[in-house]
Amino acid sequence: MIRPRLALLALSTSLIGTAPVPAPPAARPVASFAAILAEQPLPAANGAWLRTQDSTAWAAIARSTPETRQAARWTLAQALIATDRMAEAAGVLDTMVADDPALALTAAWQLAHGVVLARMDRSRAALAALDAPLLESYPEACAWRLRAADTLGETATAARAMRCAMPAVSARGRAARRGFLLAFADVALASAHPGDVTRMLATLGEQDSAANLRRARAALALGDRPGGRLLLERVALHGTPAERAEATLALTEDRVATRELTNAAALKALDTVTFWRGDAVERRALQLRWRIADGRNDPRAALAAGATLFRYFDLGDQTAPTLLRLQDHLRALVASADGAAVGPAAGLFWDYRDLLPGGGEGETIAARLADRLAAAGLYARAADLLRFLLERRPADAATGPLSIRVAELDLLAGAPDRAMRTLRAGQAIVFPADIQARRRTIEATALVRLGKPDEALALLDGTPGGDALRGEILWQKHDWPRFAADNARALPPPRALDAAAQARVLRQAVALSRTGDRAALGALRARYAGGFAALDTHDAFDFLTAPAATLDPAKADKAFAKLAALDAPASLAGLAGRN
Repeated sequence: MIRPRLALLALSTSLIGTAPVPAPPAARPVASFAAILAEQPLPAANGAWLRTQDSTAWAAIARSTPETRQAARWTLAQALIATDRMAEAAGVLDTMVADDPALALTAAWQLAHGVVLARMDRSRAALAALDAPLLESYPEACAWRLRAADTLGETATAARAMRCAMPAVSARGRAARRGFLLAFADVALASAHPGDVTRMLATLGEQDSAANLRRARAALALGDRPGGRLLLERVALHGTPAERAEATLALTEDRVATRELTNAAALKALDTVTFWRGDAVERRALQLRWRIADGRNDPRAALAAGATLFRYFDLGDQTAPTLLRLQDHLRALVASADGAAVGPAAGLFWDYRDLLPGGGEGETIAARLADRLAAAGLYARAADLLRFLLERRPADAATGPLSIRVAELDLLAGAPDRAMRTLRAGQAIVFPADIQARRRTIEATALVRLGKPDEALALLDGTPGGDALRGEILWQKHDWPRFAADNARALPPPRALDAAAQARVLRQAVALSRTGDRAALGALRARYAGGFAALDTHDAFDFLTAPAATLDPAKADKAFAKLAALDAPASLAGLAGRN
């Protein structure tokens, strides 16, 4: 028996290479799980997800090969959804799509992902996931789209999903239907059909606080105020914390509507419910606060409530109208900011500066408030307000006038270092010549304030319009020869001397006296004696310019008192003068 088999093996071996060998059949490509899942019917056709015991599902994953692992994971994900373990299901679904991104294109995976997101209160993302074309009329997708839209307060979207969702909701058990029935009731209330609420919630018990909230709202809408209030009071006693807050809010809303509560009492009641930040209860509470503030013409309270709504809530198509109303409140706040009220108003304005209109209008509003702050002597706050506008603008030549104004206010606030930073932040910008000269003059003033007069003089060298400030610096340095030379070019005509002109002439007399230039001093006396004859400063002029005057301490004191009482020349009285 062995010898024939060996002979046959030898014969078959010898024939290799001498006879044509037929080609093996072509291998069929292995389909990805995404393709397999896309060909399968959608899950939860009757509102029930596939249930599998945990041990069985995990054992299947443990025994799986790379080719079968995704199918085992899909079985586990459905089992987790069926038992309402959504966080674990989300992890499995994320792992699946990380291994095969094409899964995110399949309607089945999108359905599971959307259900998980909706159940985890990620309603906006759930709506996006359930918006696939193949899910548009699929009952399970419609049911969860209804729930997500209801959570977001998007009544129109929820209403469109109701009819499609009915088969999936009806197929569920009594306990599993509860959340969907509550959403149905919310849609009925929002669409002005309160009479349907009792029928929709008939299978939910009389002790169900969430159902009683809807029944109460329906009763109030139908005019049954005693019945509605009784239900709300019951919920306020025995509901969850969130339900008690909503019941308190609904009672407050109803009593405000019937004028049974004063504004102060209503606001006190609302204080107990507005810490539920982000939910529908706080949103309604803030809206009621806003209505009360509008009725009291109180822009401060209206901004507090409205800005919280705008910043923390998705207002949908009401976003733009809400912002416009808040901007009206900002305008009213600025218009009423005057006198002692300008400081508190500015603080409030600063808190809501992100709500300013864009462009020139917003800058005009802020600049008007800054002017009032400056008029009240609040220079630092005015500078900070305008600095905010400066930082919002693109860095170009158009910022020149605003940068000058901010730096001026910094100087007036006694902060020359901030003025320097403001100006040097725009050093790379090519400003027009007049703006550039003004910026250099202000920077020189800041340098003087910082104890750097020599640097200031170097900066002013060749700066148009800088002569007056240069003279002031030389006066303060007691550099009498250079001061006398510069000031001589700016001396006024000999008649009609105003205070600034008198100060300039008297300063020139002091400088010439200190340099001992008696000839120039005599010429100054001859030129201006007639102009000073009828002025209160005549004695000071006479003393300072008298030839070979004998020093009289009493006369000297009077002369310098007169000089000190005069204003500096007008060009120096602002930035280069005193704070």
